[in-house]
Amino acid sequence: MSFRDDYFKMLEGKTPAADVLQFSFGTVPNQQQGYVMVMPEISDFGTMMETRKNSWGIEYALDVYNTGLLPRPGYFMLPDVTKWKEVVKAPYRYDYDFKAAAERDLAVQKWDPETQVAGTFGLGGDYFLRLSGFMGFEGLMFAMYDEPEAMNELLDYFCDYDCWLVDNVLGYYPVDIAGFGDDNATEINPFISYEMFKEFLFPRYKRVFDVAKNHGKIISYHNCGRCEDFMDDMVDIGAQIWNCATPVNDLMGFKEKYDFKIILEVSPRLYPADPEDKIRSEVRRIIDAYAPGGAFVWIGASLATGPQGELVNSWIRDEVTKYGKDFYL
Repeated sequence: MSFRDDYFKMLEGKTPAADVLQFSFGTVPNQQQGYVMVMPEISDFGTMMETRKNSWGIEYALDVYNTGLLPRPGYFMLPDVTKWKEVVKAPYRYDYDFKAAAERDLAVQKWDPETQVAGTFGLGGDYFLRLSGFMGFEGLMFAMYDEPEAMNELLDYFCDYDCWLVDNVLGYYPVDIAGFGDDNATEINPFISYEMFKEFLFPRYKRVFDVAKNHGKIISYHNCGRCEDFMDDMVDIGAQIWNCATPVNDLMGFKEKYDFKIILEVSPRLYPADPEDKIRSEVRRIIDAYAPGGAFVWIGASLATGPQGELVNSWIRDEVTKYGKDFYL
């Protein structure tokens, strides 16, 4: 069975034929991945690590591990949400030739549609993170309480652009999965209440998901905090994959609730300072805890770059490959 066969079996609530599935973001030396991330030229996702800036003008800084981006500290473009029309300009490119761009991208970003799964990411839906980039975390949360009318107007403006972009890209890129993500939770709890989620974020997630579903795409939703409070709603509007699901959530309860039909791409916390035996032991523990029955893909890696990060990640991939071999037989 191919990665693709097993992946689509799990979307039907079935177990893989034999091995635990795994993939890593980016290029992994000497490893042909079953999941291929396709980066449209117009997407911010492939360029932000280099430019430290997205197409909305939000500036970023690297985190302590040099693997992720945070809004540039102390630099907030929109201190007053009621003045958003003076500051926020959607990066529409009405003269952009999506067909020609897709032909260029697909000439170099190739995959086997018989054995691999292809997905795209970075086309929007990151409403909480985009607000924090413009306003800071405290600023956006105060604005939700103090200026709900202006906040709803701004979020509609964001969503209008995202729907335009998603509709155009998915019309030309024959991927299987449309990936969206919005880290709106910490390791302990969500940043905002469930009521705020439902009022401000949920309606916009639904709109952009609907555009992707109209193109026949499977919906993947990334959220790596303790966001289980919101996940029933995300499934209700079409999420079939929880990307970077972390064990701070009740993952087994979630799998059982949805009859093993929602794939958990699990990303446990593994750190570059941990010794090899601890890393390998944690890999085995996570597989034992969450892989039984299927609906599980390993995507975890250490939070590090450079030689030490590469070494630790080689231990992780090796242990997943060995321990996950014939796991379902």
